[in-house]
Amino acid sequence: MDVQVHGELHAVIHPDIPRVTNVGYLVDGGKLFHPGDALTVPGGPVETLMLPVMAPWNKISEVIDYVREVKPRRAYDIHDALLTDLARPLYDRQIGVLGGAEHLRLAPGGTAEL
Repeated sequence: MDVQVHGELHAVIHPDIPRVTNVGYLVDGGKLFHPGDALTVPGGPVETLMLPVMAPWNKISEVIDYVREVKPRRAYDIHDALLTDLARPLYDRQIGVLGGAEHLRLAPGGTAEL
């Protein structure tokens, strides 16, 4: 397994909050990319993106733009515990349609074939 580290700093939460070290991991030449909270674009093809969808430092427009920029074949939600059941369908519709990638979520304990 080949793992490359991408990024350096956590995404900006607020200009008055210091940024901390945070990196992402590109596995096996793009088969899987977990951006951490850095939201770095790896600069090469990505098959499966682990997509942080909900955090104090992002909004859905930025999530959609990030998916468009990375251009994965599919994106699985991560960092989504703050989403309510009312918000999930909105995120599912918007990220999938506007992001340009298959948008998926695993149930707790679920698995996926990469």
